[in-house]
Amino acid sequence: MSQYESEINPRYDDPETYSGRNPPDWDARRKAVYRRDDWTCQNCGRQSGPYAGDDGERLHAHHIQARADGGSNRLSNLETLCEPCHQNNHEHDIFQDGWVGDGPRVYRIGPARASLRGGLAALIMSVWVGLFGRLLAYGGGIQFGSLEDETVWVGIPTVIVLAVLLSKPLFVTTVLGLGAAGITAIVLQGVGVSIELLSTALLVWPPVLIGVWALWRGHLH
Repeated sequence: MSQYESEINPRYDDPETYSGRNPPDWDARRKAVYRRDDWTCQNCGRQSGPYAGDDGERLHAHHIQARADGGSNRLSNLETLCEPCHQNNHEHDIFQDGWVGDGPRVYRIGPARASLRGGLAALIMSVWVGLFGRLLAYGGGIQFGSLEDETVWVGIPTVIVLAVLLSKPLFVTTVLGLGAAGITAIVLQGVGVSIELLSTALLVWPPVLIGVWALWRGHLH
């Protein structure tokens, strides 16, 4: 369940339960629909939201079966339409009704296209990879040094991974997943099912799982 879906009150599925044009939780409903439809117009396929920068069409949540014809406010009766397609679905000027839509800036989150949660997830992943890289270097004979030296050893890989991750999150998460699978397989072949295997899994899999979560929830694009 997304953040917006958790804010929806099922009571307002029925238009008879409130006064006015839209239910009190309409903001959460329409944004849940945009996310479900991947910010894509279900009529023409135009993508907006995080895909559009500043150039995308405004998005609207459209009732598939009109409320005047007995349609509800359930998410199953709502679909994402871009502004031109929504207007074409109505014979009257929809803006005379005080229609609420969202322009691309509502979901614009910079060139990295990562939400605040996505940025935090990416930072955690990058620091984790930097620390693991330093551990590998230590295993290769490079001893721990001063705080300044260790900051460089961990900081530079962290910054590099973060920069690439924010621009290509799916690619980086995939690479980390393949690397984690390879390391796990090597350890499994060497020591079998053991505490060492569990320790290895706890070291290499968390950033992969965080990346999968962030991509699945739409926090990284």
